[in-house]
Amino acid sequence: MNINILYEQLHNQLTLIISPLQELMRHIYGDWEYKQLLHIQDSANKLSYIISQTKILSDINLGLLKLNIIHSNAYKRVLDCFMSYKYLSRKKHIEYNFYTKLQDEDLFFDENVLILITNKLLANAFKYTESGKSITIRLYKEDKNLVLQVSDTGIGIPVEKQQKIFDRFYQIENSYIENGLGLSMVQQLVELHHGEIILQSEIRKGSTFSIHFPQEKSSYNKDEFLNDNMEEKQDIIPSIYSNKICMKDEHEPTNTQVIKTKNGTILIAESNEELRQYISNNLSSLFYLLEAKNGKEALDILKRQEVNLIITNAIMPVIDGIKLCKLVKENLSTRHIPVYILSTKTDIESQLESFRVGADDYIIKPFSINILKFKTLNMLHTSHYIFEHSSNIMPIERINTTMNKEILEKANMVVEKNIDNMKFSIKQFAWEMNMSCSSLHMKLKAITGESTTEFIHKIRLNRACQLLEEGKFSISEISFMVGYNTPSYFTTCFKKYVGCLPIEYKNRFFPV
Repeated sequence: MNINILYEQLHNQLTLIISPLQELMRHIYGDWEYKQLLHIQDSANKLSYIISQTKILSDINLGLLKLNIIHSNAYKRVLDCFMSYKYLSRKKHIEYNFYTKLQDEDLFFDENVLILITNKLLANAFKYTESGKSITIRLYKEDKNLVLQVSDTGIGIPVEKQQKIFDRFYQIENSYIENGLGLSMVQQLVELHHGEIILQSEIRKGSTFSIHFPQEKSSYNKDEFLNDNMEEKQDIIPSIYSNKICMKDEHEPTNTQVIKTKNGTILIAESNEELRQYISNNLSSLFYLLEAKNGKEALDILKRQEVNLIITNAIMPVIDGIKLCKLVKENLSTRHIPVYILSTKTDIESQLESFRVGADDYIIKPFSINILKFKTLNMLHTSHYIFEHSSNIMPIERINTTMNKEILEKANMVVEKNIDNMKFSIKQFAWEMNMSCSSLHMKLKAITGESTTEFIHKIRLNRACQLLEEGKFSISEISFMVGYNTPSYFTTCFKKYVGCLPIEYKNRFFPV
């Protein structure tokens, strides 16, 4: 079996364990039962973390893990890792500090590698540092290197065994037992980053790991630099030691609180039947749902039905989620539909690949069904809010994304070309847009909140306003110039859409 498919199946099953478990914990009020479920959740999260580490280690060994060097703020990434262990430091009564002067400095580093190394070193430090001791992170520059240093005052490592702890599966009695997978991975990630790892340790005094990341561009190959040196979305690598307590959300809508009408139509494209069914069961109370086993089935559904949002798995047979997203966003009639991609891949390049083809969100498996639920609600409610609260603005001005502008620019162009054509019909409009009448109506309604007829009226009346402001033509002349066959019908439409009579609008600029 392909290793990627194996990891995909593992994460699907973990999602089907962790997500229902989180739902169950919200409705358990007995302390004993809640603590038992918390132990199960903790073990499932640890298993997820181990699977992710194993996949990364496998990619390193096979030469599949590539550097993506960016020039950005390393402090923010390390700070996020630092903060994820705050809860544990309080729980274990450990003095916990982070020192740096690099808050505002951009540096060269691979974001995913930096986060992985920081989390792994912190995990080891917390595991082997006793209550009342201390753990400190330092981030500084030294000899053209960025240095990440994690120090603890824990149990320490014997001198004669310090080199061996980087060997895979080597174990030291009563010491760094977990190093087999962790510290071996850290060393390989440091080597991948053309860096150096230095260990200083004494028994009962603690350990200090210093990671040196080269800051000269010549230290890296050209293909190791990420093309887009932008502020990418941070790839959060889950830490098995972060605070994972599932808090009961009293504000979560119950069955009696849920909006009584459906919030839109969601297309779920997922090849795993169990996971697809689980997502459907949990979203069915809020949305109309359509299901597809692969990207091809999803595209066939999109030809027949209007959809408000697509949730798709990255890995599927026939047409995968990435290709599906690309085809959806390239199609003029579907590119306005938001697409959420579910994936087991945590690396930045996989996320960037999804965003490059137009994905609106990237959700890493295993995921919380509640997070997916509220992300979807927020996306659809935001779109609805935009449509409802900007009805007095012309469509081309209010839709500010590139893909929606292209749709509306073409629609505006067609109406503008026929601005004085009194016989211009919706049928002709649809033909010039290369759509059916119903498809054109659905697309304009989805993007602008307006029907095809309303859209045409607003384009025409916008031009009428411009002509009235110029003062060169009579109201009767303008009514024919913008495609109305009688001045009285023009006046009625003007009053409805603009809010005043044409003569009143003209008098604002040319008082009698």
